[in-house]
Amino acid sequence: MLSSWLDQADVGLCVLDDTARLVMLNPASARMLDVDAMNVLNMPASRLLEKLNAEASLVQWLGGPGLDGERTLRREGPSGAVHLLLKARSVKNPAGERFKVIAITDITATLQAQQALDFMKRQWQALNAGVVISDAIDPEMPIIYVNPMFERMSGYAASEIMGRNCRLLQGTDCNQPALENIRTAIRNQTNGHAMLRNYRKDGSLFFNELFVSPVKDAAGVVTHFVGVQHQRGGAAALDATP
Repeated sequence: MLSSWLDQADVGLCVLDDTARLVMLNPASARMLDVDAMNVLNMPASRLLEKLNAEASLVQWLGGPGLDGERTLRREGPSGAVHLLLKARSVKNPAGERFKVIAITDITATLQAQQALDFMKRQWQALNAGVVISDAIDPEMPIIYVNPMFERMSGYAASEIMGRNCRLLQGTDCNQPALENIRTAIRNQTNGHAMLRNYRKDGSLFFNELFVSPVKDAAGVVTHFVGVQHQRGGAAALDATP
């Protein structure tokens, strides 16, 4: 049963003996490393990494004692760079023999999404609108970024609002009909728009025209939501909301 699970697992798993030789690679790890498992079994892990042009520090870490921890590996694939996360743990079998178990995860799509967000953050720094990014993977959708205009509009410093949900700006005014537009967009992972009553840190009211959009990684998974906020004047703004 264990062998069948290892063969079908999406996570790469490989095992090194106490001389840092590869004694097991499951199909997922061979695929991520782009190697033929039968050709690399019993090969020193350092030789395999050198073939993949891994950094010298990674080769030294893998072959050294006390392997516990994690590192990243970058290799070139047919479509560009592939980024792998290696998490390692030292274990003993019942006979007292030491082995090093390494879990391998392909984090290429995650890094690409992060790089896209970093690029957009630089563009949004000077934007004359509030921008907030929330983590869509976490059910609580915590805020992970706000631009300076958001800080000026809301009265909250970035350090005060990181990790909190945007509903903070609603105060106790959380039954606004327009909020359902935003909730539906988040639930359906689509664009959304609403005019909302929001409240600054000092409790003062402002009218916020909010646009939300999902951000997807290379695999099509929604990883973040971006909210763009425009401060509007007067209660008449609510009446003009579609």
